[in-house]
Amino acid sequence: MLTIFNATLYTPREKIPNGAIQIDAGKIRALSIDQLPITNLQSLDARGFAILPGLIDLHTYGCLGAQLTTPERAADDLAAIARSVARFGVTGFLISPPMGDADFIARMLTALADAIPNLRGGARCLGIHLEGPYLDPEMRGAFPRAVLRAPNLAEMQRWLDSARGWIRIVTLAPNLPDARAVAARLRARGVVASLGHSSGSYEVARDALQKDFSLVTHIFNAMTGIHHRAPGVAGAAVESDVSAMLIGDGEHVHPAVVKMLARAKGIEKIILVTDAIAGAGMKDGVFELFGQKVLVRGGRATIENGTLAGSVLTLNHAVINAACFAGIDFSDAVRMATLNPARVLNLESRGELRAGADADIVVMNEETGEVMLTMVAGKVAYTNDE
Repeated sequence: MLTIFNATLYTPREKIPNGAIQIDAGKIRALSIDQLPITNLQSLDARGFAILPGLIDLHTYGCLGAQLTTPERAADDLAAIARSVARFGVTGFLISPPMGDADFIARMLTALADAIPNLRGGARCLGIHLEGPYLDPEMRGAFPRAVLRAPNLAEMQRWLDSARGWIRIVTLAPNLPDARAVAARLRARGVVASLGHSSGSYEVARDALQKDFSLVTHIFNAMTGIHHRAPGVAGAAVESDVSAMLIGDGEHVHPAVVKMLARAKGIEKIILVTDAIAGAGMKDGVFELFGQKVLVRGGRATIENGTLAGSVLTLNHAVINAACFAGIDFSDAVRMATLNPARVLNLESRGELRAGADADIVVMNEETGEVMLTMVAGKVAYTNDE
């Protein structure tokens, strides 16, 4: 049994000063406002830092130079990503694969279905977030037009079969032909259909979010914006009751808009994500995404025409940014990266600190976001003593 003491606990439903947490057999056994007894137990002094639930990223491509490349390298690439994101407090993530033709996607999904259950060390891969290829070419962002196409039920069924239950989220544009039929099939299979990359109208988006679409991908980005006479996809997303993913780097969405979103939509409906590429956590340089060169300068990742190409954000800093941008309590920012994404994936044993939950925890400097320790199921996945 391990006791971590001398910490501020963010459950994130409440803040517990001068707290302690006991971990045994991969589970949280107890929390305490006072110091738990540590006689005859392993103990760790958190030195007054914060203990949070492990961060959960529903949308990432890579980190610290690691990114999925080919089906043949999927297992090695995924293992490198899992180790990398753990350095930034992530204990669970969905991986987004690169796009290609239908056969390439099927092979990549099969390779990931083989790799995910055999992953050892680092953060846990909780499944796949398939962003594309059913995206609106007019709102394609950094996706090459050549990899995008109209939704196809038979094709999607093939990919679902290839992934063997590991696809958890699919982002698609509801204004495309047959998108609603594909979304209905996904829902029937227990997969979340997420609205994104759409030039559709407010009305189309509103109707989609009232039926088979139950999530929004990177709100405000790659969608029609809010105008006072045409609320657009973004307006429907803000108005709806479904949760929305937010890239909280200050580049994708202005901090003032983040504050407006928090007030309009509510803390419990916002999910912080990174949409990170291999350059996340690294110095400026040239990277690759979807076969294109991506230039990273000053925390901004773009392709040659200046379009944003994912981000170089890490989730620990997304939490710090959210608290600052929205002017909210640190506990609320933590919720956006822990409890909220866990609920979207129906992960009842993760996303919060409580007795009986998985011992996925992070020890973090709540002022700077620096991660001191990441534990996954009670085992050390990263320590800054390394």
